[in-house]
Amino acid sequence: MLDEVKLMLGDNFKAGDDALLQSIIEDLTKDALFISNRSEETLLKSEIKEAVISTYLLRGAEGLNSLSQGGVSSSFKDIKDKMKKDIISNGKRIIF
Repeated sequence: MLDEVKLMLGDNFKAGDDALLQSIIEDLTKDALFISNRSEETLLKSEIKEAVISTYLLRGAEGLNSLSQGGVSSSFKDIKDKMKKDIISNGKRIIF
C-alpha cells in the first residue's frame, strides 16, 4: 500500500518520508480494522488510502478545525471520523 499512496501523493510526497508514511498507514489500518470488526484490510483499502493521504497532507495542522489567513479560509475534517462514516455507510462493518 505504501507505493500506491506515494504514487497518489505525487509531488506532495517528500523523499525520505517513507517511515512516516508507513507509520500512518499502520495506525489507520488498525483503526479501520477495529471500526469494521474485520481481521484483514483487503476490503478497506480505499477508505484507508484516503485517510492516509489526508493525514499526510494535513501534517502541521493537527488539532485545527479551521484556519483563516490572508483572506483565505480553510476548514478541516476529522479524518478518523470520516473514515468511520465511510466504512459504515459502504456496508463494510461486520456486526456480531
